[in-house]
Amino acid sequence: MSAAGGDPVERAATLQAELDAVKRREASFRAKMVHEFLERGERNTYMHTLREERAALVKRGQEASSDLEVLTRKLEASSQRAEAAQSEIERIKASFWWRIARMFVPAPAPVRAPRAVTIPPAEGGAFTYYFHTSPFRIYRGGTFTLRGWAWPEAGGAITAIRANLDGRLFAGRLGREEPEVIARYGPQPANPKPGFEVSFETLPGRHMLAIEAQVAGAEWRTIMCTSIWCEPGSP
Repeated sequence: MSAAGGDPVERAATLQAELDAVKRREASFRAKMVHEFLERGERNTYMHTLREERAALVKRGQEASSDLEVLTRKLEASSQRAEAAQSEIERIKASFWWRIARMFVPAPAPVRAPRAVTIPPAEGGAFTYYFHTSPFRIYRGGTFTLRGWAWPEAGGAITAIRANLDGRLFAGRLGREEPEVIARYGPQPANPKPGFEVSFETLPGRHMLAIEAQVAGAEWRTIMCTSIWCEPGSP
């Protein structure tokens, strides 16, 4: 064989080397495509999760706004009925026939009704807190459990938690784990497990609800206080 043609063995080895290089480039290209596909899939899954969480938050916000609007209207209507009833009583007392009736009806002896023992809400305090189950709602069950976390901004350990509903006290439970809160705000040496939950009755009508904490076993302080409206059994 002539020199121009070259050695067949050498040529075969050269072609095999080129073929191997093409195969390696093809394998690398396929690996990159698979990696990119998986990466896009992970991004798409993450974005889908974020979209679902955002939709859930929007729904919860809409429900909370709706409840708050209904609550505001009910409180306004209740106040208007009370004012109308008081105005009617004043009008009756100022009428001529009322004065005539008073002349013939002896005044009843005053009877002192026993005073119900109620405890007013504690003095307000400065707390960093959050409620997982929002208290700003229409309460539709016979009882309700409020969950959240809190710690005093001035330091000190929360040693007890309770709900004060129109002066009636309902003891809560401390020590729930809140790892995401600690990760965001940093360790809380005085309150390493700042989560709590407290259950209370929700009788029909308007009530004043206060969530109170006892700091370092001393005085009670109010974390949050609000007027609530309860309609147990309603849809």
